[in-house]
Amino acid sequence: AMSADPEVPAAPRLRAIREAWLERAVERLEADPAISAAGFVGSLGRGDADDWSDIDLLIVVPDDQLDHYADATHLPGSDLVTWSIDSRHNAPRGAGAIGVRYVIDGLPLHVDWYVYPRSQAAWVADAKVIFDEQGLRRLDDTFREHQDKREVQPPAPKAANAHRLLQVSLIPVAAKYVARRSADAGRMVEFVGGPYVSEAVPAEYLAILRRLLVQYRDDAPEEMLAPVSRYLDLAEAVLQPNSPRLSTS
Repeated sequence: AMSADPEVPAAPRLRAIREAWLERAVERLEADPAISAAGFVGSLGRGDADDWSDIDLLIVVPDDQLDHYADATHLPGSDLVTWSIDSRHNAPRGAGAIGVRYVIDGLPLHVDWYVYPRSQAAWVADAKVIFDEQGLRRLDDTFREHQDKREVQPPAPKAANAHRLLQVSLIPVAAKYVARRSADAGRMVEFVGGPYVSEAVPAEYLAILRRLLVQYRDDAPEEMLAPVSRYLDLAEAVLQPNSPRLSTS
């Protein structure tokens, strides 16, 4: 499928990485007898994903195995994980969610996993089913509406440096907003630790993100920082294809 927005610059390498990871992951999910259903939510579910889109996957597991699967080490691609966070506060009470950063071909890929127990599983209106052995019912609500109506559960306890690591891991997401020239780019740059600049050109936003990466050098391991730096290189090359690469080391 082509990018939904012709203004969004193409990034075929990112799409290829996402598709390669997905092919492997779906094979693993289908081969796991405990996982009775899997589908896409978010942009891949709605069908408006572009080359920069992350993956939102919903899986259905036995009620007594929820905690087992809400853990990156028990999900497909565990050998490629550089960081993960328990984000159960983004799922309804009784379900799990986990944000995971994989590194493929030197670049980061972000996957949000939503892990639902069979007893409360259903498909939102804009989910795209990969497989479903139970024939789950369909809801009228979109994923976003379902999220907004959920009974919120408290976040999991976090280590002291968890917020810094979250900010580092979301720098590529901020760069994605910049590449898409999203109206939310300034807010996202601020969320990952930068100053709030409402109207900046992409090059200025990317320069802020590079400075942040230098600031976070003592907070995050190199295996997290290096792929983020390469992602910023890619975003810069896509947005300014003719500019000479500036060394920031």
